[in-house]
Amino acid sequence: MHPPISLIFFFLTAGTSIGLFIFTYFIEFLTLFGKGQGLPKEVVLLSGVISLILIGIGAIGASFHLGHKLRAWKAIKRFNTSWLSREAVFSGAYGFTLLIYLVLKYFEVSPFLEHTFGIITWILGILSGFSTAMIYASNKFVLEWNTGITVIYYLLMYLMLGSSAFTIISYFYNLPYTGTFLFLTFLFVLLGFGFRLAFNIRQFYIKRPTLNEALNLPHNRPIRVIDKSSTTDNYCTTEFYYAKGKQMLPTFIPLAYLFTFILPLFLLIYVYITGTVNMFLLSTIYLSILVGSAIERWCFFVEGNHVQNLFYGLYPEEGYRLRKGYMERKETRISLYG
Repeated sequence: MHPPISLIFFFLTAGTSIGLFIFTYFIEFLTLFGKGQGLPKEVVLLSGVISLILIGIGAIGASFHLGHKLRAWKAIKRFNTSWLSREAVFSGAYGFTLLIYLVLKYFEVSPFLEHTFGIITWILGILSGFSTAMIYASNKFVLEWNTGITVIYYLLMYLMLGSSAFTIISYFYNLPYTGTFLFLTFLFVLLGFGFRLAFNIRQFYIKRPTLNEALNLPHNRPIRVIDKSSTTDNYCTTEFYYAKGKQMLPTFIPLAYLFTFILPLFLLIYVYITGTVNMFLLSTIYLSILVGSAIERWCFFVEGNHVQNLFYGLYPEEGYRLRKGYMERKETRISLYG
């Protein structure tokens, strides 16, 4: 699949926004049970404003992926059946309730209202991230994405971005949470690394469809593509298959692992062993995760192989190999009545 830059941009901004607010409000939420002292008002407002700005520019950036940008509001019309529609609704609602929460926090109108909108915003943020992940995980036509692993490591990357960003704020304001969030960042990066690795390993074991299956023919009559189905490139051959990207994947996947997981883990272990904590190290960890996540998202899209590429002879080679036992004994029947 061709990687849309606007959606990669939305992932980075929305991921940092939602992840940052999840941890910011969670500390505030614990005060309801007498746990901890909460955060200074200026920290909550700073973190909240950053989250609000990021989700706003992320939504604007994502709109560039739409063919008719003025019809973006119609995305909410299929909420019952479309994960894309749910993402639009939850993301918009998250930004709106976050704004209300910040206003209530600034004017200190009512602690009850503050926490009510804080909880609502927290839940909407999680639902937004989950809906975005499900857009890909529920796509049965791209087998690489169609797995629960996609959702888990997608959300883990939100938490990686959020925890590493909050660690910077905690250190800057000399809060007692820096050590805790260094550990959480290490935990989420390690888990993200494991699930991303599982995502790649799974690709070697996917049972891909064949042309015989697409045409409902038995495998003992193998069919292969002799010539491309169109003489010129079209939308399907450029957007559903990124030839240049496929050639670059062997280089970019290692880079994604390096910047998203390996380098941050190395720096976090270094911090733990030496006890050295400073703004440069914390910023480097966050920027490494941010840059790595951008590369990872690029790889994620390019790794996807839409089954329509069978028609154009662009599907992975293993998709043409015969698989015994699937339709060996099936008889081919042609009938006007189905």
